[in-house]
Amino acid sequence: MDRLAEKTQPMLERINLSHITATSVALCFVSATASYSVLAQALKDEAIDEREVIAASFINSFPSMFSHTYRFFIPFVIPVLGWTGIIYTVLRMLVALIKSGFGVVMARVWKRQNKGTVQSVEYRVGTTASLLKRTAVMMAATYFLVQIASQLGVFKTVSEHLYYLPLEPPVITIVATQLINAKASVVVGAGLLERGEISEKWLLAALMLGNVITLSTSYVKHSLPFHISLFGKLGVKIVALNAIASLFLDILVIAGVVLLL
Repeated sequence: MDRLAEKTQPMLERINLSHITATSVALCFVSATASYSVLAQALKDEAIDEREVIAASFINSFPSMFSHTYRFFIPFVIPVLGWTGIIYTVLRMLVALIKSGFGVVMARVWKRQNKGTVQSVEYRVGTTASLLKRTAVMMAATYFLVQIASQLGVFKTVSEHLYYLPLEPPVITIVATQLINAKASVVVGAGLLERGEISEKWLLAALMLGNVITLSTSYVKHSLPFHISLFGKLGVKIVALNAIASLFLDILVIAGVVLLL
């Protein structure tokens, strides 16, 4: 992943992205935290503006998904689901790639002359400590609230209400399970597929639909506190725009799977 980041940065600069954006995207293949910390420090130093941060957040979609593929899809989803898992992985990567394409277009349209350069990942100790402190406090508070909601049965209640949707029971089962645990939904889907209770097409649609429904939980639990801790109010805008784009693209993919497969 380190080598991939080293080779990616020059290529990103050649497609007319600024040095700071290219550095951030390249780092995202290795660490999303380091990637967004670069953007936060550059924004603080006024080396980039808010629009470039938003564009970079979109471009980071594919690097984030690429690294997630090695951590989740290759070691777990594909071995459990087989060929269906490969298709599901490709669909998720396709959505991320399209989002990154949107980001490249935005970055090239919004590009401006940088006022300065950023120190890559070699931060001052004080700056790093400040970023970590803000992030840790926000994430701890969010996890605490999510755990309380889980203990009170909020997520279970939501999953029970999914049965009112006009979908077949196997699809609802996978979607409801994914709301609670992503790995469990993959295992449940594999079992239903093996027993012939669901087709490959509807299994893919169910997993993508589950991703759409759990998107809000994921953004509230992870993305929103992280981005607010780094960018303040801008973090809310970044998360909202990315969530809307992901939702729109996921719905298009689901429609394509249902109609074409």
